[in-house]
Amino acid sequence: MPPSMQLKDHWQEQRLFLSRIIAAGVIVLLSPDSNNSEWVRREISFAEQNEKRIFPVLVRGNEDDSIPLRLSSHQRVDLRRNFDRGLDELANALRDYLGLTAIRRRKPQAKQTFSVTPAQIRKFALPGLIALIGLLCLGGLTVFARFVYDYSRNTPTPAPTQTASATAPGVTPITLTNTAVLVNTKLDEPTGKIVYTCQIAGDEVCVMNADGSGWRQLTNAPHASYYGSLSPDGQAVVFISKATGQTEIFEQNLTTGKTKQLTRLEREVGSPEISPDNKWIAFTYRGKDNIAQVWIMNRDGSDPRKFYGVSNQEAHDPTWSPDGSRILFAMGKGENNKLYMIGMDGTDPQLVNDTIDTRGRSDWSVNNIIGFDMGGPFQHDVYLMNIDGSHLEKFSDGNNSQGASFSPDGKWIAFTAYTDVANKDQASCEIYIMRVDGTDLRRLTNNSYCDYQPRWGY
Repeated sequence: MPPSMQLKDHWQEQRLFLSRIIAAGVIVLLSPDSNNSEWVRREISFAEQNEKRIFPVLVRGNEDDSIPLRLSSHQRVDLRRNFDRGLDELANALRDYLGLTAIRRRKPQAKQTFSVTPAQIRKFALPGLIALIGLLCLGGLTVFARFVYDYSRNTPTPAPTQTASATAPGVTPITLTNTAVLVNTKLDEPTGKIVYTCQIAGDEVCVMNADGSGWRQLTNAPHASYYGSLSPDGQAVVFISKATGQTEIFEQNLTTGKTKQLTRLEREVGSPEISPDNKWIAFTYRGKDNIAQVWIMNRDGSDPRKFYGVSNQEAHDPTWSPDGSRILFAMGKGENNKLYMIGMDGTDPQLVNDTIDTRGRSDWSVNNIIGFDMGGPFQHDVYLMNIDGSHLEKFSDGNNSQGASFSPDGKWIAFTAYTDVANKDQASCEIYIMRVDGTDLRRLTNNSYCDYQPRWGY
């Protein structure tokens, strides 16, 4: 057979193999160029809309400028340092997933399955990957995008699916535009606990498991209790209480139920957060001048002291970086604030993004994503961005969504949203969770009173 015919047959065989992969999932090559490519963004959207598994492959650049925010929580293959090992990882992932997909989608009586070996994937996928990388360097995956586009137009798009918590049967979650659920049995389920403020009879502190089960009311007193936050080991909750007539920080052991007072500052305090190493508590403090400052104290409540504050602006609502080396906080006036980061020396705060305007409370995920909310009265939405302020994106889509808090593994976000925004019903706020890629919306609470200020922990 002439060499030209052999080459033609080789590429036809390769294209057939790659088309079978594309039918089950999409390989996304990540680089600074692809991160800024409209075609690549469309490819990812097509994959999500058609319930296709996404396989991110990092080929060039660094994680901050090459990985889109929507793929930051996906497991990915890194080809930058060890191409052969990375390709083996991709081959194994494709082999495992293709076998799972074929078995799941065939009719019960059809016993045939489609499986491939890592050697086969290396033989056929390597030339295809090299070709795709070349296209990417030239400016985008145009041919690949056209294929996916044509495929998606001829494939019925499933209606967005929303899943209500098992503890709230019959509940219809709020409608967001980006809630199509990926069909993937390997995606992790939410774990840990969520503590929040529940207005059962005034403000009280409640806790539940991340799936909405195991609900408990932690406080029950005539005075208000709110701003709950879990300790890193999940054994205790710190919160604000007005038991003494002033707002002070209290702690409750979740095993024994014993509560103790940590501060006696006799001033207004709020939003306590325990450091990841369980050694410190950062919180908001208002002194005689009524200007909010970020304060810090030992874990047992001893040695409370000013950490950062200025005379002409309010600094408040601190939260810790995952490694405990920095604090993220809001600074501004009233409900108009920017977010800043500051090291443990308490000096030289760095502005994160000068385009945002938030009330204050934020969260910092283990994947180095910041979540916060902003918007007008009853028009708040949750936003996400990288820790350097880049890739600012709106996460929610209406329903006065606010109070973002990441799961400990960084794969989910808890937030408050309102079921009756039209009437501005203050009692219609409930707790929801959703994956950080904007899929799998779940409603966890369903009450006639407001549930808000969720904070996720172990």
